[in-house]
Amino acid sequence: MILPKPVILIIHQTRQAAAYASVLEKTGAKVHAATSFEEANELLSFLSPDLVLLAAHLPDGDGRLYCQQIRATLLHPRPVLVLLHEGDDVNERIKSFRFGADDVLADPIDKNELAIRILAHLRRRQEELSNRLTQLPGPSVIRRMLEQCLVSERPWAALSVDLNNLRVYNDTYGDIAGDQLIKALGAILCDTASDNDFVGHVQSDDFLMIVDLESAEAKADSICRKFDAISKRFYPPEDLARGYLVAAGRGGIARRVPLISIAIGIVSSATTSSTRRFPSYVDVLTASDDFRLAAKTRSGSSWVCDYMLTPEQIHSCDYRSRILVVEPDGAMACLLEENLALEGYVVQVTNSADDALDIARSQPHPDLILLESNLADRQMDGWNLCRTLKEDQDLREIWVVMATAHPDQSLALEAGADLYLPKPFDIPSLLKELSVLLRNEFAKR
Repeated sequence: MILPKPVILIIHQTRQAAAYASVLEKTGAKVHAATSFEEANELLSFLSPDLVLLAAHLPDGDGRLYCQQIRATLLHPRPVLVLLHEGDDVNERIKSFRFGADDVLADPIDKNELAIRILAHLRRRQEELSNRLTQLPGPSVIRRMLEQCLVSERPWAALSVDLNNLRVYNDTYGDIAGDQLIKALGAILCDTASDNDFVGHVQSDDFLMIVDLESAEAKADSICRKFDAISKRFYPPEDLARGYLVAAGRGGIARRVPLISIAIGIVSSATTSSTRRFPSYVDVLTASDDFRLAAKTRSGSSWVCDYMLTPEQIHSCDYRSRILVVEPDGAMACLLEENLALEGYVVQVTNSADDALDIARSQPHPDLILLESNLADRQMDGWNLCRTLKEDQDLREIWVVMATAHPDQSLALEAGADLYLPKPFDIPSLLKELSVLLRNEFAKR
């Protein structure tokens, strides 16, 4: 089973950065270099590195303070921070740890020692980002794997896998028994995976598997057969003979629930040899979830794939999310537009509430509006625009994220905003919050 390549950011002067990069690239990592902390800030906003290797002192600042800044601004999972410190002063090295470094190494350092230490940190980070129940890669690693697949020439397919009726099973036999079922499903996926496949654990009973395109259907069939064969061991004989469980609802209402099974939704990198449909990892997840929901409408363990559709049906599907940015600050508007476009979203930008309202009313509607409260319009500010959107029957389902420097979050929520995001914010945090809302948007559809 393969894993995504780790990403390392080196912050050092040009010659040293190049020397260390040549060593670390041989470990299989994707290495990026910055020669100043200002340049590093730009890279951090979209690289999401696994590890940052930085000099303690550069002409434009103190590496120890930069470690402190990263810890304060980047949310989990933040990168491992390895500081390169000149000299042998033990007290200075201890001080570096107090500033937030995870490790302090000599500068310069032996190449072999550097590689071994960095690999040890990356191994530890991999363990921390794995699901505790199954020990499979978690959401952050899944995102990295999908991002690498999206720029790869290798044809691939993503299988979204989960259990049907797990809640009723847990209610009947307990969460510990349910956990054993989840572990069994994870083991089946790993057993089915080849050396070039990837298996990740999104959450609860939700898994994602990435396989070669031509093997997707056969592996989906194999997973269903293996699970159906093993799942019988997780029921007492009397319930297995009866063939169903009883779910009790409110008011004493009871209903029959089929025995547990699995549903698989499959999406592919290309519906033809030349067409890719997924500009963002979010779109892969949401699309595969949609097909998994279609599989749940069938009885027993089943799978549904996107290439069951005709070419006309496929080309009529657009999984790209549409975002409208309403921002009066030109520099901030450009930054947001660039970063959102890199994530694969369709982005429109305006600084006017009136223009924003016209765009929102046009077809197709935006899926989400990122809104600054302090607009230049005299008749309508961001608060009023938010209220207007939420009072409109045709527009009220659009997600509204109020990104504002105003300290009172209650104002934004009372105006109808779905999310209050205080300024200043870091771009990775914003992208994470938007992806959560937009995944819910696809679920609503």
